[in-house]
Amino acid sequence: MSLSNSSDSEQMSFEGFLESCRAPTLLAELEDDDDIGDDDDENDDDENEDDDYEEVMVSRSFLSFMVREDDTYAPLIGGPAGKKRSWDDEYVLKRQFSALIPAFDPRPGRTNVNQTTDVEVPSPPEDPQQEIANTLEEAMITPGYSSRLTLSLRAPNLPGVQDVEIDLSNANWTIFHAVQELIQRIDFGVGTRQEKLRRIWEPTYTVIYKEAYGGDDRFGSLSPSSLPVLSHRGSVVAPLTPTSTSACSVEDVLQLLRHLFVINTSSEDTHSPLIGTLDMDETVLSTEEFTSKKMTNKLIQQIQDPLVLASGALPPWCEELNSSCPFLFPFETRQLYFNCTSFGASRSIVWLQTQRDVSIERTRVTGLSQRRDDSHEFRVGRLKHERVKVPRDGDKLLAWAKQVMLTHCDHKSILEVEFLGEEGTGLGPTLEFYALVAAELQRRDLGMWLCDDDEVDSQPPTLDLGEGTKPPGYYVRRSCGLFPAPLPQNSAACDRAVSNFWFLGVFLAKVLQDSRLVDLPFSNAFLKLVCQGDIQNNINERIGMLPRSCDDDPMISSIMSEESEKELELDPPKLYSEETKPWFAGILKETDLMAVDPVRARFLRELRELSNRKQRILSDPVLSPDAKVRALESLALVTSQAGPVTRLEDLALTFTYLPSSAVYAYTHADLMSNGSDVDVSIENVEEYMDRLTDFCLESGISRQIEAFRAGFSRVFSLSKLRAFTPSEVRLMLCGDQNPQWSREDLLNYTEPKLGYTKDSPGFLRFVNVLLRMTGEERKSFLQFTTGCSSLPPGGLANLHPRLTVVRKVDAGEGSYPSVNTCVHYLKLPEYSNEEVLRDRLLAATKEKGFHLN
Repeated sequence: MSLSNSSDSEQMSFEGFLESCRAPTLLAELEDDDDIGDDDDENDDDENEDDDYEEVMVSRSFLSFMVREDDTYAPLIGGPAGKKRSWDDEYVLKRQFSALIPAFDPRPGRTNVNQTTDVEVPSPPEDPQQEIANTLEEAMITPGYSSRLTLSLRAPNLPGVQDVEIDLSNANWTIFHAVQELIQRIDFGVGTRQEKLRRIWEPTYTVIYKEAYGGDDRFGSLSPSSLPVLSHRGSVVAPLTPTSTSACSVEDVLQLLRHLFVINTSSEDTHSPLIGTLDMDETVLSTEEFTSKKMTNKLIQQIQDPLVLASGALPPWCEELNSSCPFLFPFETRQLYFNCTSFGASRSIVWLQTQRDVSIERTRVTGLSQRRDDSHEFRVGRLKHERVKVPRDGDKLLAWAKQVMLTHCDHKSILEVEFLGEEGTGLGPTLEFYALVAAELQRRDLGMWLCDDDEVDSQPPTLDLGEGTKPPGYYVRRSCGLFPAPLPQNSAACDRAVSNFWFLGVFLAKVLQDSRLVDLPFSNAFLKLVCQGDIQNNINERIGMLPRSCDDDPMISSIMSEESEKELELDPPKLYSEETKPWFAGILKETDLMAVDPVRARFLRELRELSNRKQRILSDPVLSPDAKVRALESLALVTSQAGPVTRLEDLALTFTYLPSSAVYAYTHADLMSNGSDVDVSIENVEEYMDRLTDFCLESGISRQIEAFRAGFSRVFSLSKLRAFTPSEVRLMLCGDQNPQWSREDLLNYTEPKLGYTKDSPGFLRFVNVLLRMTGEERKSFLQFTTGCSSLPPGGLANLHPRLTVVRKVDAGEGSYPSVNTCVHYLKLPEYSNEEVLRDRLLAATKEKGFHLN
């Protein structure tokens, strides 16, 4: 690969050109990682190490090396600072991974880098909300430059073959990804894709750099129209002209499958017009019937290609079908694809190494391996662990957690947490930190979640979510789960909620990135927003195609014009104008409002029935105008509760939203300008219903959801979760929130050792005690032994490492059980009966902290 200026006659040095274009600042945007490791380790022991990968894997972020001023990169720029520097064609560029450290080398005499490093977290400021607000503001600002550097890739530089050039304006591409795109555009005289790919290393690829002038704004805004090759969803190129009407394309088949899947999965909705006339006993199919084994095998084959996966150059159909047609793949396959592609190249490389280790171990167990492989020779590196230390301070834990996430949100390394003044390190304290923060996020006084003051009386007298016993109403506990509280978007209460939702986004993304579990009882409606809707919301999206304007088709345009005129005659436009809708508009329906706010939803349903009766009166051709007026004046609300009928005007409603709790610190929110002065009447009841529903499900939670997405996307893109249903996302985030086990599960998946066997009386008493535990006691036991109150998907069978029970030596009836949480290691004394064992075990679960035992 070579580097060239767009003008051979230009005498300006490359370094000077970069500096004039402010390249250091510009190219920093293209980097995948924040910091660049030292280059010294790469030169150690060169005689024993070979580069087993192609140099073309180097990301475009390698260009940032050219502008470094230290001597480490002197060979690249021709010498130390102060001398005229030029490009060295012999210099080899290698991509750096800030989340990786050198692989462990077991050979004698080798020095290995410690995998865990300490990271200093600054103390929380007096106003952490302002710091997050500044972070959000910076994220919304598009940087401007007086001059810009644009890049393109040219090939093949071969005689007799015309050169082709493509823009490198997509910051998410690696060089290898660009090479794959470019090779398909080159006319070698051979037509098949496979033959072109076999010749991928024949051309010389030249990176062309030039200064962007005037309207060349390819770096200023990565809008869908500016991205080369990719569609608006970053996927397959599709022709803008329609295909032949007699041919059935792949997109048509996929769209048909999507419609069939929606009809099948909507069977529970008895109000659906698609379902009303169908015999559901015959039409309901298992979702497994829609799974494609061939596509599943093909997807698994693609992600097992090391070069393609590590360089982020998977075929576009992989991402497209995962998000548009997730029913084609089982949950396990989609989760596998998610884990190996969502978290950057460092995590992908470690995933590949882990898969290779599993494969080698499998062949050794079966006796197929004839020799011992030196696994360190095939390792690029190990994943770095970064440890932070925070105080176990209940009052300031959330503020410290925000500082941790602000510091670590852009890092791809694994986050570890240690509590100050405690000896415990590793997985146990880290899981405890996540559990404590999850409990803090459920606090009622934060004003984040929808709640009702009347619900406090129905809560249990005390509640312990890991922070000790709390009084009723301390946490938001609702049967439907947590849902954002609608707030006036320009209020101080909303500003506080926005700060917390940004933190929640980073927090949940870190949970997924590091494979943790948190016990947060989210509502199904909120998880719908996290998934960016489901397949029913996205059914009308064309598979892999750019959205085509109907104006391009004169026939469609004419038909739509005629229909629009008829619709305007029958239903004149409303008096109020629609504001700009948020990105999640239309995802939530009235059924979701019924789940999260049933009282308000029932009232809206009564208003809807009143509106329907009004419309029937107005459309009745038999009634005279005077009769219609009298009929409208006699309309009254029909409630589900027995009592006198009520006219709408008697309720004295105005265009305002009244909060369900005093915790939000506001009395009402106007649904329109001066809404408190506008009365709700039979004439404008429809507008009131629309505005109230919109405030509850969209406009009242808009800033909160935008902040959540912004925080989540600091770790990885929220769009990656489009491949999953709300229930699947709940399983990935929270695990099994209602842990259950049977005697067979405990005997099969719990390992008694060092003094206990599966037939020991002490161990059998332990099993009996676990079987008698209530739901909350099971969660407390899991929190005590594993650091998380939930079980992974699959229950005890998928708990790794397995729960190990050993006999605690020199311990009598008065001693208590203790644990090594990191390895799920329970030290249990031999008690004389089950009652004593139960009392001691439950007492131990209430103890907090990680100390030597």
